[in-house]
Amino acid sequence: MMTLSTAATCLLLLLAQTPATPPPPAAAAESPPAEPLRVWHVPVAQVPAGTSLVLRAEVAPVWRLAALVVHHRTAGETVFQTTAFELSADGTHAASLPVPATQRVPVEYYVTARDTAGEETVRFASAERPYPVLIDVPRSLLEREALLEVYGQRRSRVGAFAEHVDYGATRIVGRRSVDRYYRVEADYLYRLFTPVGELRLDSIRIGVGHLRAQTPPFGATQPEDPRTPGLDYGFSEVDVSLHPLFGLGAKLVLGGNLNGFAAGFGGKLRIGRPHGARAELEGEFVQGLGGLGTLRLAWDTVPRFPMSAAVQVTNVPTGPVGLRLLYRVGYQVSDAVLVGAQAGYQARTSIGGGPTLGLLTSYSW
Repeated sequence: MMTLSTAATCLLLLLAQTPATPPPPAAAAESPPAEPLRVWHVPVAQVPAGTSLVLRAEVAPVWRLAALVVHHRTAGETVFQTTAFELSADGTHAASLPVPATQRVPVEYYVTARDTAGEETVRFASAERPYPVLIDVPRSLLEREALLEVYGQRRSRVGAFAEHVDYGATRIVGRRSVDRYYRVEADYLYRLFTPVGELRLDSIRIGVGHLRAQTPPFGATQPEDPRTPGLDYGFSEVDVSLHPLFGLGAKLVLGGNLNGFAAGFGGKLRIGRPHGARAELEGEFVQGLGGLGTLRLAWDTVPRFPMSAAVQVTNVPTGPVGLRLLYRVGYQVSDAVLVGAQAGYQARTSIGGGPTLGLLTSYSW
């Protein structure tokens, strides 16, 4: 029979062999939330036409960025184009959007970012309310476009002009002699309106001419046959503007006649716009022909009928100084075709005087 002490000993041995209950596991530690993606962008107010709109943004942390995109369009369009930002050497992200030189309406855009988890969010402006960037157009470029618009974007022009000038008859050493000449010119003009430093190069013109005259033997002390001066020549001319209402022109003439080589030069001062109401003061001298000075007023107040009136002091061709009064009117048949006529009167001796008749035409494209 088991004694009390023996039972107690067995109980203690049994308890020693039973494994201890493990403690409850500690609560699993929660993983920290991912660092949010942040984007900083300062918008651009305006951009010069003909350059690129460069947008910059700072991103932190960079490793959280999957894509940064600018959605852009020209104001008035309905569809956005996309351009991705790229990492620059300075650590910022940049996107470059070309702006054509002809663009005048604003560029609209907004920015979106997609993180490494695939979530895409709008970070600046929105598709419903995009941010506008104004286009900065230089004043000189606006003036150039306005002038080209006046000419219907037609920068080239070919023209022809012919005139017959009669100073009337005069008497030299008792002999009656006529005093007249005719001139024919053809030219090509190209309109530039291009800024060059502080100037604006308006146009260049080249052409050829043919002049033949029959004049009295002025200064003769005994009867002589009439003289027949003339010249076949070419010329080039350039017009520049110092101000929208003030311009200068220079002309070079090279030619030949029976006496040999002949050269000449000329200049022009313009007050007013190249096209429209203006005053022009011109001067020209050519070897073997003589010189002239002209004051011309031109206006276009009557639609499709450009007009001008001029006073000219000249000794062309190789005679005493005379005075010419000229009136010219053109008719714009179409935007490209112009025809016109010139009429006038001139005299250079006390008993001489006669009419002028001229015709002109031009075609532009």
